[in-house]
Amino acid sequence: MKGGLTMTTPMSVSDLASLPDVALESVIFDQLVSKMDNWDAPRAAVERWSEPERVCFVVNATADEVFNGGFSQFFFDPAARQLSDIAAQCFSAVGAEPWAAIVQAACDLDDGDTDKTDRLSELDDQFFALDDATLSDLIVAYIRANLASFAA
Repeated sequence: MKGGLTMTTPMSVSDLASLPDVALESVIFDQLVSKMDNWDAPRAAVERWSEPERVCFVVNATADEVFNGGFSQFFFDPAARQLSDIAAQCFSAVGAEPWAAIVQAACDLDDGDTDKTDRLSELDDQFFALDDATLSDLIVAYIRANLASFAA
């Protein structure tokens, strides 16, 4: 990056505002990952953060898990599972209602459901069918509307 800034260097509001959209989401997520002080208890960590930080971290972490291995992976990962009860509301906070509905449907499935695996697979397909560029645009717009929460 310009000026010797790294992805995890805290940045001012004007520094963040000057970043192109394509870089902003990545820079913010890298900063939040570096801020995570306890991967065994991510819920406790993100509860200490500002709401915009928490929202962006949970949306990115959830989407990364689902895109990497579906909802089965999301629920298998103990750290991700700790965030599952707030994941849908975080997607809603950035205006990603279609994703929020799918995440909520996955979270509402009971472990005792005999067709849970099939249902999760259907929800994976629905999640993957949505435009991830649109999700990224929504996250960037949310970040830009809350730049002060991410600035040093």
